[in-house]
Amino acid sequence: MPPRALLTLALLTLSSAAPAQAQDTDGWKTLFATKRDLKDYPKEQVELVDGLLHLRNGAGIFVPQPSPDGAIRARFHFREGTAFPQLRIRRSDAANTKDADYYNLLFYIRPGQTSVSEGIVDASLHGKGKRVGSFPLPQPFALGDTLDIELSVLGDHLQVLVNGKSVFQITDTTLATGSLWGLAAGEAWYSHIQVRTHTPTPEADAAPRLGKTTDPRILQLQQAFTAAIARDITPAHLAAVQALDTQYTAALDRALDTATQAGDLDTALILRTEKKRMEDKAPLPAADTPTPEPLKPLLITYRASLLQLAAQHTQRLLPLREKYLQALQTYQDELTRTQNLDAALTVKKFRETEAAAAGGAAPSTSAKP
Repeated sequence: MPPRALLTLALLTLSSAAPAQAQDTDGWKTLFATKRDLKDYPKEQVELVDGLLHLRNGAGIFVPQPSPDGAIRARFHFREGTAFPQLRIRRSDAANTKDADYYNLLFYIRPGQTSVSEGIVDASLHGKGKRVGSFPLPQPFALGDTLDIELSVLGDHLQVLVNGKSVFQITDTTLATGSLWGLAAGEAWYSHIQVRTHTPTPEADAAPRLGKTTDPRILQLQQAFTAAIARDITPAHLAAVQALDTQYTAALDRALDTATQAGDLDTALILRTEKKRMEDKAPLPAADTPTPEPLKPLLITYRASLLQLAAQHTQRLLPLREKYLQALQTYQDELTRTQNLDAALTVKKFRETEAAAAGGAAPSTSAKP
């Protein structure tokens, strides 16, 4: 499978600081800020009142994004009547909300409740909720308060920021796709709603993209595969990326010191901007983005190191994927021996698709139907 270096760079966090104003900057795109943005929704569901987005009825409002990876953030306003304010990402394209899949950040505020002390992250699959985790707030979110909330997801890494600070991180493989991002609530008020997506390039895709299936046996094999990756591979890889980030930031500091001591203002400003990008955990610019000359040597070395880490990640992934494909082969053989040939053929096609997605041929240990 092709490496996913540029994506794994951001696995620890995607966000910059909490939003201070609703404008497009650093890749963030403002949503639902004008009446034009809301023209496709009934006024009974959502409207702009006194500069705030007032959302009702629980169905949610969503905007398609080019990638399932990215972040959404908003300022929550705790007003009288607030009930179950939510951020949703990776929502599937289902006409009925009850049939949709999505990740959800929720504050469990019932009508009449005046404060809440924790947030909840869950995953909804065809109307059935699965608790992914919860997190305590730095201080209770009370009636009259505002709170900047951000939910990001890159690959299988979810993170929540409150007022610009990370409060929750977890690895979860429940949902890998879903292109709709937005808000939902029983009733809630929001402002500063923004989304930023990350579109991985083909050479930057190292996380396993598993096919969709409803077969319980295949789902079990997929879960075992992703659990093994999360346990045996991902932690070491993330630690290596974090160590590289630390080394790169130190190199920027040294170069910045040299430039300032030499009185080279132009170079110092370029290096300071790149250092801030690293501090803000903003995405790495695309490889074909023009790079200022003073930064070019450092950034070339950094990108090369990222690619090397991604290649190592891919090599470590190969034995686990081989076991996964072999387990699919075993399942296919069992179905064949019981003369369930149509089911066996379905598994065969699924296995071959999984192998092709990994960039190789499906292993075969026996005759196939």
